[in-house]
Order: sequence, then structure tokens, then C-alpha cells
Amino acid sequence: MPKKISERQVKRQISEYFPWCPFCCFERLQIDVRPERNHDYVHCDNCGAKWEIDAQEKIRSVKLVTTSVDRKGKELLEKETEPKFWQNKAWLCVITRKTPEKS
Repeated sequence: MPKKISERQVKRQISEYFPWCPFCCFERLQIDVRPERNHDYVHCDNCGAKWEIDAQEKIRSVKLVTTSVDRKGKELLEKETEPKFWQNKAWLCVITRKTPEKS
């Protein structure tokens, strides 16, 4: 079995793949990393979405385990994906969100 990477490395990689919540664009996600578990978690306090992270020598897969409160992501629930998938969704969220017009 591959050795799990350090807590600091996992948090750094998670921060790269989840710069914002892919559903609500919230910037401060909760990262729950514990060396004794097989999986780590990312949780958005704003919309409630939660992901399970499989990190051994690197982050191998990400699985959405809880949708946002408005059910965004229901079609992705429990499906394992590449971490880059969520990074792209996070960037898309930020790029397409509506910003208030300057008065």
C-alpha cells in the first residue's frame, strides 16, 4: 500500500484543486485531513457541499458525498472524478458568477 503524503502536502494540493467552492464560489473551504484515515474531506460552510479526497502519494480521486443545499451537483453525487475536474469547475464558477455593477 502506498504511503500517504503528509498533512501539509494534502492541504496544499487540496487548496490547488479547490481554490473556491465549485458550486457557490465561496473562498474559505474547510479542509479536514487526518493521517489515520484513508480519506480526507473538503467542506463548504456556505452551501454545504462536501467532498471525499483519496490522497496517497498524491490526490488520486475526489468524490462528492454531499450536494449543496440547493442540490447543485446531484448528478455527480458519489462519482469518483479526477481532482482537476473540480479545479476546472471552481474556476468556471468564479469566471461566470455575476459581479455587481459599479454605480
